[in-house]
Amino acid sequence: MKRHNKLSAIGAIASILFIIPTVVVSQIATTSINVSTTVMANPKLLLGITYDCRSSLTGTTGSIGYHNTDGTFISSIDSIFNDFPMAGLRYPANGIMQGFEWKKSIGPISNRIPQQLFSSQSMPAQVLNFGFDEFMGMTAARGVDPKNVQIMVPIYDSADGSLTSSVQINAAIPNVVQSNADWVEYCNSPNDGTNPGGGTDWAALRAANGHALPYRIKIWNMGNEPYHVSEFDVTGAAAYIAKIIPIIDAMRAIDPTIQITVTVVGKVSSGWTQTILNSPLLQGKIYGINTHYFLTENATAGVITQGVAAIQGFLTPLAAAAQTNGYKMIVGDQAHAILSNGPSQAEQDTAMQWQGASVTVDFLLAMSQISNLERSDYWTYGLTSATWHPIRKNTNGTYTLMPTAAMYKKLFPLFLDNSVAVTNTSPSASDGNPYAVRSSAFASSDLSHLNVIAVNRDKNNAFPLQVNGITGYTLNSSKILTATSLDAEVFTESAITIDNNGNYLMPAMSILVLEYSQTSLGIEKFVSTSNEINVYPNPANNIISFSETLNNIEIYNITGELVISKIAKTNSLSTSGLIDGTYILKSDKGTIKFNVKH
Repeated sequence: MKRHNKLSAIGAIASILFIIPTVVVSQIATTSINVSTTVMANPKLLLGITYDCRSSLTGTTGSIGYHNTDGTFISSIDSIFNDFPMAGLRYPANGIMQGFEWKKSIGPISNRIPQQLFSSQSMPAQVLNFGFDEFMGMTAARGVDPKNVQIMVPIYDSADGSLTSSVQINAAIPNVVQSNADWVEYCNSPNDGTNPGGGTDWAALRAANGHALPYRIKIWNMGNEPYHVSEFDVTGAAAYIAKIIPIIDAMRAIDPTIQITVTVVGKVSSGWTQTILNSPLLQGKIYGINTHYFLTENATAGVITQGVAAIQGFLTPLAAAAQTNGYKMIVGDQAHAILSNGPSQAEQDTAMQWQGASVTVDFLLAMSQISNLERSDYWTYGLTSATWHPIRKNTNGTYTLMPTAAMYKKLFPLFLDNSVAVTNTSPSASDGNPYAVRSSAFASSDLSHLNVIAVNRDKNNAFPLQVNGITGYTLNSSKILTATSLDAEVFTESAITIDNNGNYLMPAMSILVLEYSQTSLGIEKFVSTSNEINVYPNPANNIISFSETLNNIEIYNITGELVISKIAKTNSLSTSGLIDGTYILKSDKGTIKFNVKH
């Protein structure tokens, strides 16, 4: 994502809840949870981040990133970042549009070749002390599965005479096709002498650099924003495809298991997007599409055109179109928009403060209800002095973990194994947005735990929220998160209870977190202990069979919901429509517990 390059831990829990002044509105918002319907597997992948490769470089005002010149973390940044959740990472971020060459970022630092990775050519070229190998070392140390690392590759060759001058100067590199094929070999080939690309044995070089085993990176994205006016413009999708096909073929020749993604404009109606989706040249070569969304709830900016509701209106049909073509959907970069050119520090901070955190949660909850959306990444980490700065470098040399980043730490343990279906109703917001309150829900794979998260994005009004569909669960924790103002840099967390009507009153710009666990249904005493009924296989996959003919069969999930009812006599039953978990079968011959595992 091309962005400006002007280059505290989670807010303390307060015993008294200070909130943005609000008016209580009597209209009720509702959310109904259906734990039996899984929408998205591993919604934690929505909490990915983009990481800029220039994190160890020095700008005109000193260090611009998270790392010292020897590639180690700045200690005061590490103290607030060392436990930051890394569900997935996208690399090398904006460095890709400044001519990043991975080959100059590996091996002994003393042998690395300086790179010019600033948009201003007056800046001297510098060695990347926190290079690609160091980045992969960071992901390994944080336990990131390599299949959740996305690599953005350069797509312009410096020998190409058709490039615009800005692309030629900033983004083009020598032998781009071969360079990307070599990168795949360096990352994924075993060090066994096979040397699939010929020439340099990149796997052997990786081993010599201290990484004997392959990195096994799966997802590779073709460029950054090729539809940008300085690149192909939105009319040049065919030219983009022509440029990337040789790159894709060369990379897949090294490792045919890699997953290639291409960038589309975030509207399905875009000519660029339609050309990508319908290209026969890409069929069978790409895994998915990725797009970027920068959104805002600034009323002065026109919330209807740039808010989460509007972006959801673009994202949902785009994901459906991707699914029709057999492609996965990835939101490569997303963040709160920074609208003005040459924004002030206050304008930059707004996107990272409580307002930006609330908008981000709203968008994350929206994405969690789109089944074909696989992952998303927040823009951008690695640079404290960038316009977007989840970690900000203060004028006194200290660093602050901004609320948007702190919210990721809060949400990570709450986004359980699957997002489950919700149905929301809400009054419209005071700024004209079609809703004030949005909710989503996340369940463990065995349904033993359920978390409901809701956001009231209205800046003026408090709304009561009614939560339905949680039969069979016990509430363990109910918290409300809020702040003193939209530009607050800490948020508070306090307990909240239902009102006399059984609803949760959500203040303006607040986030509700409800954590449940399964209530014991007391069913064990009803489960047959004799050998009168046997079921097999247990766990079942698509069919469960009975040791004798049963009649009046009822199957309940562990929350007590009836999921199958069959009156006719039978010796077997299809379980293909059941999600993994524990079930109770009741019949004329007794009751027994069984499991489903697909």
